[in-house]
Amino acid sequence: MLLFLGDKKLWTIIKKHNSLFCIENYTIEHMKNTFVEPKLIIVDCDGVLYHPSELDVNAMVYAFNDVCDDFGLHEEKCCHIENCTCDKPIKGFYDYIGFVAKKVGIGRDDFILKMVEHIDYSHIKADKERIIGKLEQLSHKYPLCICTNNHTAHVNQVLKAKFNLLAQELPFEIFDVRYAKKDGLYYPKESELFVAQLEKHFGVKACDFLWIDDNPKIVEKIAQYGSKAILVDEDNSLAKIITSLCETN
Repeated sequence: MLLFLGDKKLWTIIKKHNSLFCIENYTIEHMKNTFVEPKLIIVDCDGVLYHPSELDVNAMVYAFNDVCDDFGLHEEKCCHIENCTCDKPIKGFYDYIGFVAKKVGIGRDDFILKMVEHIDYSHIKADKERIIGKLEQLSHKYPLCICTNNHTAHVNQVLKAKFNLLAQELPFEIFDVRYAKKDGLYYPKESELFVAQLEKHFGVKACDFLWIDDNPKIVEKIAQYGSKAILVDEDNSLAKIITSLCETN
């Protein structure tokens, strides 16, 4: 069962039947009577901490291609994350970056630092909704962390542009793409390995997680572990969601 915060404080419960979604709307009063408090809230970074219009979803891919050009690696460039392939099994974009970085004799993290230098973060608007304060308030009510399939080097630039803070200055932890590694490969936050490590770290079962994310595919994936999620979209900003969660008894 997935919990979505709908417009005007309506909660929508979405149950998957085959390939279709059946949607039923409930009032905030119904939600208050049925809401099971989470034991861990997991907040996404990209498209959640800032509006997706403020930074292109493919910014990291464009930056990767720019760094490839800097090193003359034109054949290694990619048009989107999903088409990153090489001559050995890889789990995702971060593994592919490591594969390419090795070709030029530098570390994966150093390659990503060069990528970040090519990204313009100036369009990310400063936090006028006091989101960081609301997140801190929510973290006093529930354990809270940020999980991202991106790298902390990128997250730090987002945090600096949005809140004028860095990861180490936040009152809660950040887990990036490097958190879950097995057999030399890195696994995304929605993977079973990543979720299992979060369970171990916080001492909380996945069925007690509440994810705040903007990616429906990730929301659908984590539902397999019994987790619940609130989908961030045009009608439901992070500020609105965390305000409602802080008000929920």
